[in-house]
Amino acid sequence: MSSSLTELLQSLSSRGERLTRTRRAVLEALAAAGGPVSVRALHESVGTRRVDLVTVYRTLHWLAELGVARAVLTGGAAELYELAYPDQHTHHLLCDECGAVLTVDVCGVDPKAAERIEREHGFAVSHHRLTYHGRCRECAARGG
Repeated sequence: MSSSLTELLQSLSSRGERLTRTRRAVLEALAAAGGPVSVRALHESVGTRRVDLVTVYRTLHWLAELGVARAVLTGGAAELYELAYPDQHTHHLLCDECGAVLTVDVCGVDPKAAERIEREHGFAVSHHRLTYHGRCRECAARGG
């Protein structure tokens, strides 16, 4: 188990959150995925006989409410989730051909954008999400 996962589990426990065997299994599978993963893939990873799909969804929503996980916006039918580390500011690359999703630490949003939005529109920005669309390396290499 990675040290960041251990710290995450300790943090949840110290906040008084119940870490059932199922919640822990989903959290470990999410960490093991190493990036955006579909709910169905997580379900298969934790064992379809051990945990039902609805419980995986509920657990992911619980983790998202706590700020531990986040949904990755792809515009596709499948919901993807990943761990959300508070000290990381990441966005995503989405291949429009094969659907691959990569997490990157490149932002591309003007750091003063939130100030301007608040000044011009009276809207206090709390965060933002950004997805770059295009072709991944593999699809570009195939010339597709």
